[in-house]
Amino acid sequence: MTSLKMITATFVLLLAAGCGGAPAATQSPASNTISTPTLVAAQPTNAVQPTNETGDKLVAKVNGEGITEPEFDRALARKLQEVEAASPDTLKTDVLNQMIEERLIIQGAQAQNIVVTDADVQTELQAQIQEAGGDAGWKDWLKTNLYTAEEFPQVLRTSLISNKVRDTLTADLEGNVKQVHARHILLRTESDAKDILTKLTNGEDFAALAAQYSQDETTRERGGDLGWFTSDELLTPQLSDTAFKLQAGQIAGPIATELGYHVIQVIEIADRPVEPERRVYISQTRFENWLKPLYAKAVIERYTG
Repeated sequence: MTSLKMITATFVLLLAAGCGGAPAATQSPASNTISTPTLVAAQPTNAVQPTNETGDKLVAKVNGEGITEPEFDRALARKLQEVEAASPDTLKTDVLNQMIEERLIIQGAQAQNIVVTDADVQTELQAQIQEAGGDAGWKDWLKTNLYTAEEFPQVLRTSLISNKVRDTLTADLEGNVKQVHARHILLRTESDAKDILTKLTNGEDFAALAAQYSQDETTRERGGDLGWFTSDELLTPQLSDTAFKLQAGQIAGPIATELGYHVIQVIEIADRPVEPERRVYISQTRFENWLKPLYAKAVIERYTG
């Protein structure tokens, strides 16, 4: 069940934060929320503020779907209860960006036939009411958190859709998953990487070379060990792609990435479970990658108030 404290946020994924277990240097730390591309705090795209069919002014449109001024004002008021804004304009931009993102998530889910039914919403809503202590407690909670009984189910639906998208994106992580355990040495230049390959060919120790020469400060002290990772877990996909093509014991390089030039060795390959803290990071990464094309293709209009 989604907790009452959690649902006060407009975007909830119910992820448990983790630390450790993730390949260092080439992987970001896990987070308990999905961090998504930041929309630019641009000037309104239209100076004329339109209205919807019921006469409510619009503050934005996302692929033709309007965000009304009243719902924006209420979302802003709720956010003001949670944080002290040093800059009101910045907070307004953040709230509007979040609302735009929610529209994109719902639209993206619909395009992939990811559906939350009315029955799903009602089941979760009843659980929330019971957690609040019944109808009276629920009404008090809604009032305190500036929700109406009519609008809260839609907030709940958005949260459930977000969770269902996450679950869909990570369905393949259930049970045993093919993973690689590898180590690497990061060099500044291709020439340096080739020199390391020569040393390895001549029988020098990989871990010792990593400790001496690697530019990756987070892994060199442990001989360049990246730990276990899935095919899409590293920040550098070129390195992951190469690793998954190698057999245990094989070495490859130089591999050019935005970080520099890598020499990599696969230590072992196995089908094994993905630890919960690593699932958080993978879920975050996949969600970000799922959202990026939605942003890229979206027609987003903002209006002056």
